Amino acid sequence: MPELTQSPLDELAMYRFLLALDDAMRPLLAPQDITQTAAAMLGDFLKVNRCAYAHVDEEFGTFTLTGDYTADVPSIVGRYRSEDFGSEFVRLSQLGITYVVQDAESDPRVADVRPSYRAAQIRAVVSVPVLKAGRFVAGMALHQAEARVWHAQEIKLLELVANRCWESIERSRVTQVSLESEAKFRTIANAMPQMVWSTLADGFHDYFNQQWYDFTGVPQGSTDGAGWNGIFHPDDQNAAWARWRHSLATGETYEIEYRLRHHSGQYRWVLGRALPVHDENGAIVRWMGTCTDIHAQKQAEDDLRNMNARKDEFLAMLAHELRNPLAPIASAAHLLKLVKADPARVEQASDIIARQVRHMTALVDDLLDVSRVTRGLIELEKYPVDLGSLVASAIEQARPLIKSRGHVLNLRMHASDPVVQGDRTRLVQVVANLLNNAAKYTAQGGEITLAVELHGSQARIVVTDTGIGIEDKLLPHVFDLFTQGARTPDRTQGGLGLGLALVKSIVTLHGGTVQAESAGPGKGSRFTIALPVLAEEAAAHEAAAPAALQVRPARLLIVDDNVDAAESLGVLLRAEGHAVRVATDPFQALGMALADPPDLYVLDIGLPNMDGYELSRRLHAQPASADAVFVALTGYGQAHDRVLSKAAGFDHHFVKPLDMARFHAILAGLPQR
Repeated sequence: MPELTQSPLDELAMYRFLLALDDAMRPLLAPQDITQTAAAMLGDFLKVNRCAYAHVDEEFGTFTLTGDYTADVPSIVGRYRSEDFGSEFVRLSQLGITYVVQDAESDPRVADVRPSYRAAQIRAVVSVPVLKAGRFVAGMALHQAEARVWHAQEIKLLELVANRCWESIERSRVTQVSLESEAKFRTIANAMPQMVWSTLADGFHDYFNQQWYDFTGVPQGSTDGAGWNGIFHPDDQNAAWARWRHSLATGETYEIEYRLRHHSGQYRWVLGRALPVHDENGAIVRWMGTCTDIHAQKQAEDDLRNMNARKDEFLAMLAHELRNPLAPIASAAHLLKLVKADPARVEQASDIIARQVRHMTALVDDLLDVSRVTRGLIELEKYPVDLGSLVASAIEQARPLIKSRGHVLNLRMHASDPVVQGDRTRLVQVVANLLNNAAKYTAQGGEITLAVELHGSQARIVVTDTGIGIEDKLLPHVFDLFTQGARTPDRTQGGLGLGLALVKSIVTLHGGTVQAESAGPGKGSRFTIALPVLAEEAAAHEAAAPAALQVRPARLLIVDDNVDAAESLGVLLRAEGHAVRVATDPFQALGMALADPPDLYVLDIGLPNMDGYELSRRLHAQPASADAVFVALTGYGQAHDRVLSKAAGFDHHFVKPLDMARFHAILAGLPQR
C-alpha cells in the first residue's frame, strides 16, 4: 500500500518558483517552448512523474498534449479523445472544475477508464481546466505513478501555471502577428485580453486599444502623449516615469509593476511591458507595449506571505500550548515519588496528570480534526437531533471553563425545541467550541448568552458574549486556519486558533452557515449558526443512553516498544482485574501468544523489525488466536491508517492515549470463556 502523506508545499518556495517561471517564459515566443518549459519546471518542482499541458478541441472532442515533463514514466505527447480520461473528467473540465484523483485504483470515477490509466502509469492525477468565454480550451495536469494526496497549495500552483501558460501563448501569438503586419495590428490588439499601447520612437503615446479604455473608463484619446501617467497611482507615477525615460534612452525593455486606476475608482495592479521595434538599420522606430491586470496574482502573493506568517505564529503557539501541560505533568510525576504513602496527595497528582493529558489530547484532536474535515475525509452520521439536548451537552462540556472564569451564562431556548438532521457529536463539538471561545475571550465575571431561535425553515444557535470583541481587519478572517485574536496573559490555555475553522467546516457539511459579528474591540462578539430544520413528520427522538457496561476479567497481551507506555497501561488494566502480559518486541509477542493465547491483543503499529500490521497477520495465522479480538493502539490516526489496520485484521483502531470508555465497551463484548 503506498504512503499517502506528504509535506505541504512551502509558500515561500512557491512564490520563488513563480518568479523563476515568469523569468523563464518571458523571452519565449513559440507555444511549444512555453508549454515545455512550464511543464518541465513545474514537474521538477513538485517532484511528480509527469506534467503535461494540452490544447483542447471541444468540437472534435480531442486533446493535443504538447509540453510533457516525465520522470521514470513514458511521455504521452500526442492526440487523445476526451473520453480516454473518463466521463467525470470531461464533465468537470467543461464546468471549469479541477479534477482530483488521489488513487485511481480505488476511485469509482475512474472505473470506466482504469486500464488506460494503468497503461499510462497514472495512479494519481490533478487536472486544471482553462476556460475562455465559457469554453474548455486547454488544461494542465500532474500525474503520479503511485497514490498521492494532492495538497491545496499544489493545486493552486497548478492553476496559476496553467493560466500563465495560456496567457503566455496568447501573448506570444499576438506579438508575432503584430510584428509581421502593421495593417493587422489594431484588429488583433483589440481582440487581446490585455491592454495594448504603442508609442513613437520618442515615447509619445499615439495608440491604446479598446481594452485600455474599457479598463480605465477615460475618453478616447485623453491619455495620448503624456496623459497616461495621470492614470497611475500617485505613489507609482515617479517610478514609472523614471523607468520609461531609462528605456527610451537605452533601448532596454520597459517593464514595471504599478497600480492603475480602474473605471470603478479602485487602483489595480498591472504589469506594464514594452519592446522597441527596430528598422533594418537597427534604429528604434516604435515601442509596442502591453498592460496586464495582475491584481489577482498580487493578492495571491500577499495571501501566501500572510499565510506563511500565520503558519509561523501557529507553530510558535503550538509549541507554547504543548509545553504548558508538560510542566504540571512533570511536577505531578515527581510528586508521586515523594508522597507514596499519602493517598490524598497521590490522587491529587493523578488528577493533575489526567487533566493535562486530556488537554494535550484535545489539542492533538483539534489538529487532526481540522485536517480531516477541511480535506473532506470525515463521514457524518446524520440522525434527527433536537437542539435542546444538543445545547445541554455542549454546555456540559464548556461549563468547567465558564465556571472557572466566573461568567454568567444565560440560556434562551425556543419553545418548540427545533429538530435538525445531523451528526450529534459533531454539532455538540461546534456549539461547545463557540462557548469555549466566548469564555476564553471574555474577561473574568463577563456574560455569555446562548439562544436557540426559529426563523422559518432555519434553526439558529446564537452565542453572544461581552468579551474583547473582534477588530474590523480580523473579522473577515476569523474562520480561516491559524487565525487568532490577541492573546492575553490570563488565557494560559487558549488553544491553537483552529476551533472556528473547524466550526465553519462542520456547519458547512451540514448544509448550514455560520456568521461572526462584532461592533469592534471591547464590544463583545456574536456568532450565529443557521441549520435547516427537519420537517415535523420526519423528526425522531434521540436514542436513550445505554446501560452501564459489565466488564468481566479477561486475558490481555499488550505489545508496544515504548516500555513506559506498555507497562503503565498494563498496571492500569491489572488494577481493573485483568490478566495482562506485556511484550516490547514483536517476536517475543509471537512466542508468548503461542504459549498462552490471550482473549484480546493490544498492538502498537510502529514496532521495530516488524510493524504491527505484519504482527497482526502472523498472529491471525495461529489457530489459537482465531477467536481473539485485535485492537490497534497507535499514534497514527489518519483515514488511510484505519484502512490499513482493518486490512491487517484489526477489529478496532485507537489513537493514543487509549479511550478507556470505548475500550471497556470492547471488553464487555468479549465472549465468556
